[in-house]
Amino acid sequence: MSKILNFIKDIISPKYCYSCLKEWHFLCPNCLSKMKNFKEFCFVCKQLNYEFDIHKNCKKDVYYDKILILTHYKNLTIKKLIKDSKFYWRKDILEDFWQYLSTLLLKNEEIKEKEDYIIISSPMFFLRKIVRWYNHSEVLSKIVSKDTWIDCNFEIVKKIKHTKQQSKLTKTERENNLKGVFRLNYDLLDFIRWKNIILVDDVISTWTTINEISKILKNNWVNKVIWLVIASD
Repeated sequence: MSKILNFIKDIISPKYCYSCLKEWHFLCPNCLSKMKNFKEFCFVCKQLNYEFDIHKNCKKDVYYDKILILTHYKNLTIKKLIKDSKFYWRKDILEDFWQYLSTLLLKNEEIKEKEDYIIISSPMFFLRKIVRWYNHSEVLSKIVSKDTWIDCNFEIVKKIKHTKQQSKLTKTERENNLKGVFRLNYDLLDFIRWKNIILVDDVISTWTTINEISKILKNNWVNKVIWLVIASD
């Protein structure tokens, strides 16, 4: 039913590529291929590494295992797509990234048993979710889950406090800004034990938030933490 509704929606209000204006995608595959996209690299030292894994010698005080990034946020087309999806209630823009994100994940993570993985979203404080109408990260998580057949769960980690925007703070301020902000749902401890967690988000600007959430998960017996995002600086 959802496929039929989406088809009808595309006919009534067709998608146009933000870059070349061709129909059927907000960002067509051809335009994405022409962008300066990320090669496989370690997010900590920014040096090349196989399947985006974090180097072993870069692991000090780092709790995530890899960060898969589709493209650069500095690209003006990407920046406008993400801003429109967040601030102009264009959830359909996020949904149109499903194939790109799923392909990026399956290409760079050897998934033998889907039951060993759980997809979750980057948590959003409930008041901000009310203002925006939806959590953009949840939208992305759902489409990747549906395409890869990996279960998703949005009750594992919650954001219980409002925070200032991380990118505008110093390193010390960022760390203080996140103290006591995220809380693990301890009723789900057995559910996540030894699993591989895939967190899906639109943009990563600083490593502080992703490391704090990853730390909570790793300290509670999660095997691996993978971040899957559309863009980063």
